[in-house]
Amino acid sequence: MERPLPKQSPVRGLLASLIAYIALWLTTPRADFVPGPILLVLATVVFMAVQIAIVYYFSRIPMKWWQSLATLVVSAACVAGLMFFIGSRMGPGAKVGSYYGLLRIPMSLLTMIAAASIGCAVAARVKDRNLLLPVVMFAAYIDFWTVTRGPVAAMLEHAPHVAQSVSAPIPAPGAGKFVPISMVGPGDFLFMALVFAAVARLGMNSRRNYWFIFGAMTLGMLAVVTGVTESLPALIVLAVAVIAANWREFRLTRQEAVSMAVVGAVLIASLPLIWYVLAPKSIKQPPRKAPVSAPVHRE
Repeated sequence: MERPLPKQSPVRGLLASLIAYIALWLTTPRADFVPGPILLVLATVVFMAVQIAIVYYFSRIPMKWWQSLATLVVSAACVAGLMFFIGSRMGPGAKVGSYYGLLRIPMSLLTMIAAASIGCAVAARVKDRNLLLPVVMFAAYIDFWTVTRGPVAAMLEHAPHVAQSVSAPIPAPGAGKFVPISMVGPGDFLFMALVFAAVARLGMNSRRNYWFIFGAMTLGMLAVVTGVTESLPALIVLAVAVIAANWREFRLTRQEAVSMAVVGAVLIASLPLIWYVLAPKSIKQPPRKAPVSAPVHRE
């Protein structure tokens, strides 16, 4: 006889979250029991809660770094196999990223697990609570320029189907079929897992971190789905949530606190330079001449 799982087992929580995710995927597009705006907010909140819970419980499963990497390899291989199979079943010219049938459910879940596995492996190198501060600071900094001027921005402009393929979609409620209204990228799951795994291993308050991250990330997602903003560097929101949740847990010396403040100021001050240097060429250097018969189009 096998020993039953403990009441607070992360495995049990992970299984419950996976089942909830599948149920939401199947039922949300057909839900129409409350007015549209209310249902939109409700569906977004519940979807974010379940997706973050999947990463939360997965990250709390005790694993060595090589076990995390093995999980990454298996998950990534399964995602690649599903993408190949789906692509072979679609018509010529169709993109896997536009597929939202039943096979997209395991594909999205495995993408979350693959990204979370990387975060868990990296978290094994976080040996001190204070290291979370520079980690989330630099993550937010990098996410800002990748989303606004870097590879993520370029991918969304020139190959959106690639970004859609590796992101977890959130459906429009009451649409009758699965119509995505927003996406959560793999980088967001990676850094959430890094934080959750490090917090659990270092003996910090895991539940507090979940609720702070859930609250902040959900508010950011609501800003996107309601049209307040077209896109949002989610790791900036994540960094704010992690710092707020763990402020009393950090034990910085006076010199370390001053160093962190200086580094933060330098990162913020350099953002305008990053914005300028990485500006699209079509904006920085518009063509000098255009055909007489064609108007000049500016992107």
